[in-house]
Amino acid sequence: MNEHTQESLDAARVALLFQALIRNAFDVIKVVDLQAKAIFVSPSVERVLGYQPRELIGTNPLDFVHPDDLARAVHALEAVKESGGVYATGAIRARHKDGSWRTMEAVLQNLVDDADVRGIVMNYRDITERHESEQQLRLLEERYEKAFRNSPDSITISDVESGRFIEVNEGFEHITGYQRSAIVGKTSLELGIWKDPEVRKHMVDALVRDGRVRDMFIEVVIRGGSVRSCLVSAEVIQLDGRPCILGVTRDITDRVIADEKLRQTTEQLRHEHQELLRKNIALNEVLEHIDDEKEQYRHELCSNIDNLLRPTLRKLQQEGRLGRRDVDVLVQGLDEITGKHIDEYRNNVSKLTPRELDILDMIRTGRSSKQIADALGLSSQTVHKHRQSIRRKLQLDHREINLAAYLRTQ
Repeated sequence: MNEHTQESLDAARVALLFQALIRNAFDVIKVVDLQAKAIFVSPSVERVLGYQPRELIGTNPLDFVHPDDLARAVHALEAVKESGGVYATGAIRARHKDGSWRTMEAVLQNLVDDADVRGIVMNYRDITERHESEQQLRLLEERYEKAFRNSPDSITISDVESGRFIEVNEGFEHITGYQRSAIVGKTSLELGIWKDPEVRKHMVDALVRDGRVRDMFIEVVIRGGSVRSCLVSAEVIQLDGRPCILGVTRDITDRVIADEKLRQTTEQLRHEHQELLRKNIALNEVLEHIDDEKEQYRHELCSNIDNLLRPTLRKLQQEGRLGRRDVDVLVQGLDEITGKHIDEYRNNVSKLTPRELDILDMIRTGRSSKQIADALGLSSQTVHKHRQSIRRKLQLDHREINLAAYLRTQ
């Protein structure tokens, strides 16, 4: 085999190798002339965009670019024509055969003067998934950035070991009164933010042991020296390879003050309630003592009347100096004075109807039958019948006994 034959075989192998690489490459290779007409499209275009290479020969790549990205694509093509060098387009959307849009990243190289190419070479790479991931990541970063900056709670990132602040949000500035520029790079102990530095040590110990703490009560010394009551939740995160504390602190001072006022009010009400109970007990004891004294006085009065007045009345009746009716009136009066008919009166009152009880109360206050009738919307005759029923139920048989006067004595 002569040297020329060997070179021909080597060239053939290279050509086959090149074709295999082009056919199986992940990128799409397209060559266009100066009029932007495709003169070569690699087989990989079918895997990436769904087209057969022959479908794209003679087409303009710009016809497949998303309208919103067209201006950048045109600029890239014109720039590579003029410069004669290499130009990267960045992310540009290209239409898939199924109508969807794929995000492509292209590198354009001007090889018009190369006798083997005579065109502009475009290398396309499908970065749709990567681009979407980057977009999602960027969106998440924006959301977290907004949440971090705008949270009313204090959010801080600090070094675990030293307590040096790496980042703080506006909520921290609002609660403590310190500006971010004066905080970042300093430690919480240098600023004297912890009322009790030992509490921070306990929190760090818990973080190292458990990885997080939840709603730990702390007292924070703010700018000016005032102390605020707070709840802190924190966990250990890795930042640039070093352990840091991500802390979220909520100011609960107003709630603590309100709870203390509520506790004091509750305690005061409890004390007043106990004092009222004590006074009620004392009052009941006094009333019981008064009742006992009244009962004793009543017993003495009844004894005197029974031993002195009643015998005298009987003697006067026997001597004919008092009539039977006069004696009965006097005896009934004495019974009312001594209270012998009180229990009987109460039992009789329980027999009255609701309407009769209303009329009874009006009679006791001295209202006439006509006034009672007007007040209750009844006729005088109906009121008269009720009065008779009341007298009968109270067992007031003697007509000489005035009902109003009798009721006022009860």
